[in-house]
Amino acid sequence: MPIRLRVDSYEAGTGAIGGIATFHNNLYPRLIRRGFDVKTFSMHFRPELPLRENFKGVIIRRPSSDVDMDVAYAWTYDILHQYGIDVSYLSPSEIYMVPRYFTNFAVVPSPYRMALADLFSPHDWMSLLRSALFAWLHPDLVQAVFIHSTEPGRQGGIQHRNVQGTSDRLTLSEFEFRFRGEYQRSFYEGLRLIRDLEFPLAYKILSRHPDSAIFTVSKIHRKEYLLGLRAHGMRFGKVDERIFAIYHGVDVDEYRPIKDAEKRNFTIGFIGRCTPVKGADIIPELAARLMKKIPDIRFHIVTKTDPHNPYYQELIGKIHQMRLEGVIRIDNTFYTGEEKIKVINSWDIALVPSRYEPQGQVDLEAMACGVVPAVGMGGLREKIVDGFNGIWIDPNNVKETAEKILQFHEGEYKGRTSEEIIQNCRESAEKIWDWEKRADVHSELYTYLVDGRVDDVSRDLEDLLLPDTSKII
Repeated sequence: MPIRLRVDSYEAGTGAIGGIATFHNNLYPRLIRRGFDVKTFSMHFRPELPLRENFKGVIIRRPSSDVDMDVAYAWTYDILHQYGIDVSYLSPSEIYMVPRYFTNFAVVPSPYRMALADLFSPHDWMSLLRSALFAWLHPDLVQAVFIHSTEPGRQGGIQHRNVQGTSDRLTLSEFEFRFRGEYQRSFYEGLRLIRDLEFPLAYKILSRHPDSAIFTVSKIHRKEYLLGLRAHGMRFGKVDERIFAIYHGVDVDEYRPIKDAEKRNFTIGFIGRCTPVKGADIIPELAARLMKKIPDIRFHIVTKTDPHNPYYQELIGKIHQMRLEGVIRIDNTFYTGEEKIKVINSWDIALVPSRYEPQGQVDLEAMACGVVPAVGMGGLREKIVDGFNGIWIDPNNVKETAEKILQFHEGEYKGRTSEEIIQNCRESAEKIWDWEKRADVHSELYTYLVDGRVDDVSRDLEDLLLPDTSKII
C-alpha cells in the first residue's frame, strides 16, 4: 500500500515561482513515480489559479474563498492558547501585517481527510497552525515539518558568518547578530506572531509526537533554528535529536549547459531578490577593482523589484556615481524556464554573495549549467567545495573576492585549472544534487518516519541527507 503523504505548501503547482515552489514541484511529482500517494493543500495567491489541479500526478487543492479577519484571529488565538503560548499581545492588527497568508491559507480548513493520511508535511510558518491542529486532532499522525528560513534571518536580525565553512559545534561565532551584537535581541527581529509559529509552536508540536521530526535546509540553518529556539525560551535539548538538516537538489535535465551558448566578454552574473542579505551591493566596488585587471569584464544583475525600492535605487545611484554603466547592466526582469537557463549559460561566474542563505538554489542551478558559482555564506558554503566546484567569497571582503575571481580568470584557482572547476560543477550536479537522487533520499526518509524509526535517521541516513561533495567525487 502506498504511503499517503499530505503536504501543506503555500506555493505549489502551476504559476508558483518561489523557493518553496521549486522544492515542491521538483520533489513531490518524483515521489508519485516512486509509489507515494501525494496530495497538497496550497494558497490561492492569484485569482487565475485553479482551485483543483493535477500537477504531474500531485493533486493540489486551493481555498475556494477567504475567511474574514475575525475568523483568522480567533483560530490563531485559540490554537496558540491551546499550546500554552502567550497570546496577550495578539490582535487582528498583528494578523493584518500579513493578512492573506492567514485568511486564505493558514487558518482555512484542509480539504483532505487527515485521518486517512500516513504522513503530514507542512512547510514554513504559514502551515504551522494547521500542523498544530492536526497534532491535536490526530495524535498518531506522523509529521515531517519543514522550516526553510526563519523570520529573524529574513528580516536581517541575524546573518550567517560561516567563513570557514560550517563546523559540527553549536557555536555563536558562525553568526552575525545585527541588533547591537546581542544574540537574543537579534532573534527577536520580525513579526512576533511569525516567530511564535516558527519557534515555540513548532517546538511544542514536536514535543507532542515522539515519531515526528523537523527538517531544516542546511547544517548552518539547523544551528540557526536551535539558537532561535533557545532565544525564545525553548529547551531544545529535549527535541534536538529529531531536528535534521537535508539539502535540496536541482533538475539536471532542465538546468544544463547549452552548447555554443553566447558568451560576450568575461561576464559575472547575479540573480536574486533585491535585498541587503543577497549582497548585490558589493558589485560596484567589485567591478571597479576587477575592471583594472580585466578590461572586458561585464556584470549582469538580474533582480525583479519595485523600481522605488530604496536598495535598488541606492545600487543604481552607486553605479552612476562610479561611472560603471558600461560595465554593469541591471536587468529588472523575472526570468523563468528556458529563458533563465539561457541567462545563466551566458555567464562565466554566477555571483551569489549572500550574507544570509539557509539553503540557496542559484548555486545548484549554475553548477548544473556548467557555470562556476562564487558563493557567500550559509548553506551555499556547504554544497560548494572551494576550488573544486566553486569559489568561496566573503561579501564583507571585496578585495579578497576580487583577487579570487582574478585567479579564476587567469586560468587557475586553488591548484586546479578553471576548466577543471567548470567540469566539476556539472559533475557535482549530476552525481550528487540531481533531484532524482534527492527524491530517493526523501523516499527512504519518509519510510523511516512512517515506520516509527525516527531515532535511526541520524545513524542510517546522515550521509544521504547531507552528502559531502569532497568525499563522493
